[in-house]
Amino acid sequence: MRLIETMIPRFHHPLCAALLLLFWVADHPCFAVDDLSPEKFLQEYREAVKQYQTANSIIHIEGTMSQYRTDQSGSSESRDETHIAYSLVNGRERIILEEKDLENQKISVGSVTVLGCDRNFSLVRNSPKEAYRIQELVIPDSKAKRSQLASPYLTFSVDTPYTLAGLPVSLMIESSEFRFIKIERINKNGNTRVQVEFDYDRSRPGKTSRIRGWVNFDPKNKYSVCEYNFTDTVDGANYNYQGNSIYEFDENQVSLPQEVVCVETFFQSSKEIWKKEYRFQAERLSTDPIPDSEFTLAAYGLGDVEQPPGAPTNTLPYWAFGFAAVALGISVVLKRMARQA
Repeated sequence: MRLIETMIPRFHHPLCAALLLLFWVADHPCFAVDDLSPEKFLQEYREAVKQYQTANSIIHIEGTMSQYRTDQSGSSESRDETHIAYSLVNGRERIILEEKDLENQKISVGSVTVLGCDRNFSLVRNSPKEAYRIQELVIPDSKAKRSQLASPYLTFSVDTPYTLAGLPVSLMIESSEFRFIKIERINKNGNTRVQVEFDYDRSRPGKTSRIRGWVNFDPKNKYSVCEYNFTDTVDGANYNYQGNSIYEFDENQVSLPQEVVCVETFFQSSKEIWKKEYRFQAERLSTDPIPDSEFTLAAYGLGDVEQPPGAPTNTLPYWAFGFAAVALGISVVLKRMARQA
């Protein structure tokens, strides 16, 4: 800005000075364009989510999730890799996970979970050469099951457009414990973004949690989350999350995550203890129709199996048959005794 102040006197015409200022704004990617009121932001965000949910009826996302972890000294390091294939058709979800044993370079375990159907189920196998076997034939609580699978597999892939490291944005901003510190439109590398700086006292059973930071949304693409940096302080310990996402968009502007990165760092007494990095790279993104048969047991060679192998059998019919046989025997004996008498 100091450069502008020194250069403007050379241009006595106001138009020249204005043009110079516009060029400077374009050159500075994080220069604020204007401010938004909380009411205006909430109105725009709610409408964007509604449009996304309407358009987002059929999607297929396939890719690889890599996880890295290091401790403060760097001596302890681990790496995991999971292939994810996610399909959504009108509320029905199919989640296929294949965890890779990186040491032996082979698939260690694979699973299929189908939710939102008349029959929800989960399957498992220990090798791609094996047939799937039934793990759960009845899933009474679909939300709990999906929540179990979400972290980190869906959190940093499918759910990325409307969550912050697994925290649903809608639930957060609609909470009475959420406070807007600043909302502004900014120019980020030539693209308009809405940046929200916030403070959120999150209610958690038995714990005090305060989240403070910022998040950038893309207003042109249904307010998808593009970038964030926030710290969650839980009972004196700090968890910092920094993430960014790159999307592809179909003709309906449905946000399909192409690349997602999130780094979680744990601090205690201002000292870094460990760091985790989650990275998702998409290999296939599609909104083409998916056959209904893909959400059935028959798709995995299990036909109309009613009960998983090894599950307890309902013995009531056998007991009923046994009692009937005994009663018949007693009846025959009593009749013979009556004739002899």
